[in-house]
Parts: sequence; C-alpha cells; structure tokens
Amino acid sequence: MKRPKTNKKPSGTARGQKPRSPMWTRSGNPGKTGAKAKAGTSQKGRRIAELAAAGRRLGGLLAAGLPVRSASVDGDETGSCRTDEAAARRQMNDLWARHGGVLSGLNPAGPEYAAAASAFARGYCERTGLPDKGWFPFPSDLRVSAVILLHGAGPEAFAVQDSPLLRLFGELQRLALHEVILASRDEAVTPQLVQACAAPWLEAEVKLVGAGGVSAEAAGAAGAAGAVSGGGEERRAAAEAAEGDILVFLDASVFSAAEEIAALAGTVAGGSDAALWSVSAELPHFHKRPPEVMAKQFVNYALGRRDLRADSLTVLPHALSRQAVTKLGAALAHPARAHGAALLEGLAVSSVRLSGGDTRAARGDRPFAWMDRSRASDHLEALRLAMERLGPRLFYPDNRRRRGYAADADSPYIAEEPSVSGDFSRESI
Repeated sequence: MKRPKTNKKPSGTARGQKPRSPMWTRSGNPGKTGAKAKAGTSQKGRRIAELAAAGRRLGGLLAAGLPVRSASVDGDETGSCRTDEAAARRQMNDLWARHGGVLSGLNPAGPEYAAAASAFARGYCERTGLPDKGWFPFPSDLRVSAVILLHGAGPEAFAVQDSPLLRLFGELQRLALHEVILASRDEAVTPQLVQACAAPWLEAEVKLVGAGGVSAEAAGAAGAAGAVSGGGEERRAAAEAAEGDILVFLDASVFSAAEEIAALAGTVAGGSDAALWSVSAELPHFHKRPPEVMAKQFVNYALGRRDLRADSLTVLPHALSRQAVTKLGAALAHPARAHGAALLEGLAVSSVRLSGGDTRAARGDRPFAWMDRSRASDHLEALRLAMERLGPRLFYPDNRRRRGYAADADSPYIAEEPSVSGDFSRESI
C-alpha cells in the first residue's frame, strides 16, 4: 500500500518560510561551523607553534659566536663583571629587526608575531647563557621612546608595592627602549626620586620632564623648579625632550603589556604616523555612551574617518612618529585638537588592537574611565578647528541650497560654498 503524498515542509521550516540557508558571517561569507571551525583553529595553532619553533632556532643561531657586553659590578674589588642586560637586549632587538623578516611579514598586533618574537628572544637568551626574563623585540630597529604621563601622581606611585606604575616599569623592562621619559606636574616628584626608583627597574636612560619642558638634568640644577604645573603641557614638553624616532605615550595609572607597546610602535614603524589604541569594541550601545565618546565619534565621522569610530589621541596608550610630533607641534598640549589636526594635515592615522581582544578591560585592570580624560568640549574644539580651515560645511558640498539669495549683501555668510582643495578631499581624508 503506497503512502499518500503530503505537502509537509522540510524539517526546521515553518509555513511560508524558505528552507534554512547556511550560516553567514557579517562579511557575507558562509561561516565555519563544527568540524570546519575546529580544523581552522587547529591549523592556526599549528602555524603559531611552527613560527615559535622557527623563531627559537633563529634566535639561537644568530646569537652563536656574538660577543655580549659586560659591565663591572659596583663595589667589587676583584673587578668582576656581569652581563650588561640592557646592551644584550638591544643586541637581541637589532638581530630580530634585521633577520626576523625571514619568518614572513607578520602583523605586529597578531598572535603569530607574538609567538615568533618571544620565542626568538628565548632562543637568544639560551644561547648566550642569560636568564629568560620575557624579553619582547620591536619589529624595527628605530629608536623608541616611552613617555609616561603621571597625571598628578605623587611619590606614592613609586612606593606602593604592585602599583600600576611599577607594573608598567616591569613591562618596559622587557623592551629595548632608547629612553623613558616621565612627565609630571608634581613638585614632589624630583629627579633624585626618579633616578632612585625608576632607573634600577628600567635599565635605560630615564628623564623627568615638567610642564615647562625641564629635563631631569636641568631640574637637578633648578631644584624645586624641576616640576612645573600646567595641564596638557607635560605631553608637549615630553615630546620635545624625546630623542626617539617613535614615541609611545602611556598612562601611569593604566597597565600596558609589552606586547601592546610593541604593536603600537610596530604600526608606526610600518608607515603610520599615529597608532591609536582601539577601544571601540569595548564601548556600550550608543545611547549608553558618555558625551565625550559621542563627540569623538562625531568628529571622526565628520572628517571622513568612519573607520576610526570612537578612537582618538585622547586615549592612552598611543604612538606617534617623529614626523607627526613635528607637524602637530604645540597642538600636542591639547590631545583632542591634536587628533583633529592630524586628520586635517593628512597624517596616516590607524587603530591598533591585539588579535583576541583585551581581557584586562573586562577584568577591571584597565577601566575605560582611566583611559580617556577628555571632555566633549575638547572634541568640539577640534571640530571648530576643522570648520575654520574648511568652512562651516567642511568638505561636504551643498548642491541644493543657494543661501546667497536670502542673505544680506553685507552678510559674511553670503559667500559661495567654500572650494575645497585636493588635500582635503574625501578620498584623502
């Protein structure tokens, strides 16, 4: 007996609906599920493991036969020597910058670079007989200056055990920095305190800069005048005192890992003038965002950089090239205005975020409130600067209205729509 035919829909399909289609991602490509997703993950894990093994071998091979500098031990009458770890760290970084490219061009913010670079440093230390202290090389041999903004923090920041500042010093010790600059407005933070507390940690040249641009050496001669008060001037003064080709600005109240600092510096070394730390993925829904975040995003949209979303130079950490520091000049004292000026000057501005996300923000180690100290009015100043240069409509033409017919003959607003040069076209910005 034949079973009668029915119009039963396929499983999982309701009346009037089409059969289910494969899952699609936001990019419009079919998403990987099940075995395919596991295969992709395992393939990526294998590649990371292969790069780590290759980096470790390469570090050991390049370190073979190379002399490692030594330094005399203070107070040792026999003239004993110890390995100069700062010089060895710079040597390791130079070797990686010159020969690490054989592992292929790796994204400095990706897990592949982190695995290969850290393994290279381990291989170097094993070959030279140095203890593994977690060194992490930059992807370039350009000089990197770390600028730490103390934001009014006093001497207690150097004394509290496991404070964010001391934890930050520990991360900077993993990097081959050219110098470290502390910018403070507190008179109690003296060059003597900095040299006694910071120099032993960092094993690098350390400077203290105040709002008046006073360095550690000059401040030692000037006494209490070494720390000068004055808002955002510390940032500008530190930039003027820095000698590096790349400047990484850090917040003393916020922990930043060596991998993050290297990613910012590597992005600038790769051609960007400004590398912003991306926080847009951590933001809540638009209606729950604070006014300063809305203002930041509006400025980026108005200046044709929708891809930056709410990322800005007001967020720490970030990195600048020497060219950007020279062009921005005094605007560095006002980070929001400097951000607008960077976009108007045509500087290459990009956002950086480590692959895999930032778990510290979720744990509370990096609260968003500490990362951005700007106000909505600061970003509106940047928008006003853009309107002064480009006109009230920026580079958006008005093809419908003819305001000249309604304006008074003596009105300053009777002028035609401002012409925009090619430097400020939508494509260039």
